[in-house]
Parts: sequence; structure tokens; C-alpha cells
Amino acid sequence: MAKTVEKLLKKENLDKLITSVKADGGRWIAPVTDARQVVFKAVTKHEDMASDYILARNSYKEVLFPQTEVIAEYSVSREGSEMHGVELTPAETVVFGARPCEAASLKSLRSVFTWDFIDEFYTKREEKLIIITVACTKADEACFCTTVNISPESTEGSDIYLKETVSGDYLAHGATEKGKAFMAKHGNTFENAPKDAQTKKLVMPEEINGIDLDKISERLKKTGHYEDHVWAELTRKCIGCGACTYVCPTCHCFDITDEGTAIEGERRKNWDSCQFDAFTLHASGHNPRDTQFKRWRNRFMCKMHIYPEKFNSTGCVGCGRCVRVCPVRLDITEVMEALSK
Repeated sequence: MAKTVEKLLKKENLDKLITSVKADGGRWIAPVTDARQVVFKAVTKHEDMASDYILARNSYKEVLFPQTEVIAEYSVSREGSEMHGVELTPAETVVFGARPCEAASLKSLRSVFTWDFIDEFYTKREEKLIIITVACTKADEACFCTTVNISPESTEGSDIYLKETVSGDYLAHGATEKGKAFMAKHGNTFENAPKDAQTKKLVMPEEINGIDLDKISERLKKTGHYEDHVWAELTRKCIGCGACTYVCPTCHCFDITDEGTAIEGERRKNWDSCQFDAFTLHASGHNPRDTQFKRWRNRFMCKMHIYPEKFNSTGCVGCGRCVRVCPVRLDITEVMEALSK
């Protein structure tokens, strides 16, 4: 890891930092325990934040890419019809407590939303976003970040990277210029780090034997793999609920609908999922992905082939959210192993 600005953020100073951010009209988003699940939500004091967790159930991508949002408004009258675009002026938003794996997803989202068209609804939010990650000191069997070349020591996507100290505070590293500027702006909450500060041991998920990303990539480049029996065999239990896509930090599919009356209404961008049976349904009635395994194959292809080839970024960060929420326990790493053989 490259040498970065190192400071000490005491836990007792978190409230002061949150108050300072909110005083400027900003938001503080952090993992909280809600209905017995840890999820990202807005908080006003550090006591509300969860501390004993592996990963928030949802991804912070919804801060940048909301589940639903108005992008235009329309009205119809005798004089004609009018449509007005929505001007977005996002406030500074701090996401605290994200893990290094999901921070790495930021590059992938940015690649999609700035590819052939600059989506200002995304870019304006990212400009105002500060990602403060906390390195992992615990993991579970669903974590596989090291298998996709990410680890708790990764700083890709993080503006400020924190390691917990044995005393309960944080060693803070400014990982980007934006992060360093934030630390300087709130200098009264970041102190000089003592030389003898001890950090908790980071947990490194064991790499999954049998998974070879290069072999997977080479296989997916060959169009003949489309008809491999392995797709149907391994993914036939998928029920198409789309839960994996909604919690995934890199999934980005959406549709645009007009909602309202014949007189007035809104044009909205809403999350969608490639796992839904109508996602690729044509007006003619033809559906090129007419069975569920074809839809699951597309999702896998997107993450393991299209992202790396088209955007030079990973479509899977190994966070394991999809494994945890799948109601039929369809484990993406099992498919990765099968395609590595």
C-alpha cells in the first residue's frame, strides 16, 4: 500500500465529525442495526452506528444510484406538452464504515455511468461523495475478496482508509486528494497518530482453491461456451428473484418509465434486474433469454468478462452479498470453480 497521510481518529471525536459534516448541509451514512439486520442509513450520532458487523446487508451504491428517482417532469395542456429535466444539486455525503471490497466497486459503477454517455445524476453525486472505509477484522464463509484480487488492505475506491486500533480508535490514511482535503478541513477531529499505535489484526479470507480467473476469462471469450451444459446444471435452481442484483455493489441495471396521468406526471429511473424474465422481452413477444439459466449466465458474463474486457475493472469484488441473500443458496464461487476446470 502506498504511503498516505496518517492521522488518529478517536471514537470520541466521531460525533464532532458528524456534527461538522451536517452543519455544512451534508449527510452521514453508516451501517446501523435495523430489524436485526445491519444496513446503510443516515445517522446523526455515532452511537447509532453498528460496530460488530461483517458487511452491511445493502450496498452504499444506492447513495450514488437510488432505487428510484425523478429525472424529468411533464405536463399536457391545450397549449401543448412540456417536459422539464430535474436539476440535481446533491449535498456532501460521507459513507462511513464501508468495507474495502465494496469501495473497489466504485470504479466499476463509474465506468458504466460515464461510458458512452455522462450520467450527471451519478457523476454529480460522486463528486460530493466521501468514502471512509474500515478495514475488516472479521469475515464469514461468504467472503471471497482475496479470490478476485482484492483484500482488506485494498484502498481502491476509498477516500479515507481506517484501521481499528486495539484501544477502539482508528488510524486514518488519506487515500485520495479528496480524502486528504476532507481530513484537513476537519482537522480538529483528526489528531497526529502516535508512533506506538497498535491496530487490530486484519482478517484475510482464504483464497478459494480451484478458481482461476485467467482460465475463466479465456473460456468466456469463446462464444462456444454459450451452449455448455454446465450453465443449466449449476444454475437451474435460480428462481429469478433478483435479490443478488439488488444487493450487489456493481449491478447497475435500470429502466425508465413515465408515471402519472394523461395530464401530468414524472419520468423515473428505477432499478431493474437482468434476472427478471421480462428484462429482455421484446415487443414482438420474443425473448432471447427465455429460460432462467440464460439470464444467470448473462449476469456471470457481465461480471467476469464484459466488465474486465470493456472497462478494465472488476464486476465482482468478492463481498459475498449475493451468496448471503440467495434463497436457494446459488453460490457464484461454485460456478467460478466449475468454469475454471
